[in-house]
Amino acid sequence: MDRKSFRPVEVKLTDTGYIEAAFAQLNVIDHDGDVTRPGAFPTKDVPMSAYNHTSWDGALPVGKGTISEQGDWAVFSGQFFMNTTHGRDAYETVKGLGPLAEYSYGYTILDGGPAVHDGKSVRELRKLDPHEVSPVLMGAGIGTHTLAIKSGGPGADAPYAEHLSWYADNLSALLDRTRDRKDFREVEGRKLSRSDRAQLEAIAAALSGHLDVLWSLMPAAEPSPEDEAKARRMVDVLTAQARALGVPI
Repeated sequence: MDRKSFRPVEVKLTDTGYIEAAFAQLNVIDHDGDVTRPGAFPTKDVPMSAYNHTSWDGALPVGKGTISEQGDWAVFSGQFFMNTTHGRDAYETVKGLGPLAEYSYGYTILDGGPAVHDGKSVRELRKLDPHEVSPVLMGAGIGTHTLAIKSGGPGADAPYAEHLSWYADNLSALLDRTRDRKDFREVEGRKLSRSDRAQLEAIAAALSGHLDVLWSLMPAAEPSPEDEAKARRMVDVLTAQARALGVPI
């Protein structure tokens, strides 16, 4: 069995054990000199190994999920075992590492061999049998990242501040992902697809249309206790000065 590790470029974490991680980019030369072709990854359920693949040495898996290809990426969509100590510990470790978190997957090559990509000699991976995905200490690949650790958004009864935070975080994550995708496409001499561009235009139009409404709904912020205390002290000072000058108050 081979293993391939990747360094992330984007990490977004919230307070749930659900995880989506883009762990392999297709049609690019990785740091091992391999090119993984579209269709190499089957849609398959796999365990999430304990840190650094130590489940192969007997450590309990920390989660499970499904591998599938989504556009230019192989993506692991899964769930940490949050009702277990080892699952929660792994989740908190990934969360704590933030952008330092890296990922790896174990696989068997079913079809592959020498090839030429962008004028370079590479090993072409055409069909793989992935066995597991694992967070690791050090990666070696191109542009993998945690897409989200989330619950799908706060419920209607969640605190309003939680809604604000969730939408702000997810908009920032979308912009980071779009910037990352644009950069990788430019390196390959390609542009965003028409469908991706159309969806981005729709989002931009919606945001533009909502801005004026948002500003009109935005009330003045309540003063902080510190601001209120400063204002009271200022009133006291001005009152004392007025009385000293003989101004009736």
